[in-house]
Amino acid sequence: MKRDRTLTHRTACRIVHSSPLGGFVVQFALVSLLVAGVAAAESAPVAQTYRASSHPMRYHLALPSGWAPGRSWPVVVVIPDAYREFADNVQTFAEARGARPFIIVAPEVLTCGGERTRTIDHYSYTSAEWDSLLHGDDYAFDDAGIGAVLADVHAKWGGETKAFLTGWEAGGHTVWAQAFRHPERWKAVAPVTPNYQRRGVTEATVSKAPERTKLPIRVFLCQRDSANVTKFAEPQTQLAAADARAHGFAPVTREVVPDVDHGPLPEAVLAWFASQIASSRTPR
Repeated sequence: MKRDRTLTHRTACRIVHSSPLGGFVVQFALVSLLVAGVAAAESAPVAQTYRASSHPMRYHLALPSGWAPGRSWPVVVVIPDAYREFADNVQTFAEARGARPFIIVAPEVLTCGGERTRTIDHYSYTSAEWDSLLHGDDYAFDDAGIGAVLADVHAKWGGETKAFLTGWEAGGHTVWAQAFRHPERWKAVAPVTPNYQRRGVTEATVSKAPERTKLPIRVFLCQRDSANVTKFAEPQTQLAAADARAHGFAPVTREVVPDVDHGPLPEAVLAWFASQIASSRTPR
């Protein structure tokens, strides 16, 4: 779902004047809140689009406020749903990030949905690049591409070598596959109301890397989205958790976020990732 960022000061004033509440104090407070929201949206870093140095994969990246070279920065890879709105999704997470020091990255993966939405109009690849992808292995493309993107983010912007990973709805196909195929890449994984149908996941492709036994995976579910959760997310999450258990992964945990509708849950996900950083720094 695209977010409307077109609210202006004039629009804010018009909304207040049409309010039945009246009163100078109420009007001033409403104007202040609306204009503050506009300023916050406008001040959020705008994502830039890049091509991986060693791979055709394109990606969108938003640096945190205060970014500077010479130190390491935590990285969050965000995967959209089947609408594949990569730039909008990275911007949503950049706005929810606040003062947290996350580099937000949205690689243009091929696996976040089925063939119906896997069309060039969702991507920034050239026609020649797209034609070369039509008959390949999408999961192999994403494996190599995400690896190349993470290497770029590390080399160019000081991103940590292990990243956080999240994705919602059909993005769950990508997230679960990446968790199972490459647990060594991730600090923590947060599928949100995810799909899982074992796409890209076979006995041959599931990793036996020792990192899998301690990889935190938490599934986030939207409390107000009970229809989708009951029909799709719950049974598919149970299947993914069973597959994780059968292959020696750490237990998959689950969190229902109250009072939220269907969506990528950036606030809840980023808060959990931040808690993972804090817990890793706590002396044991």
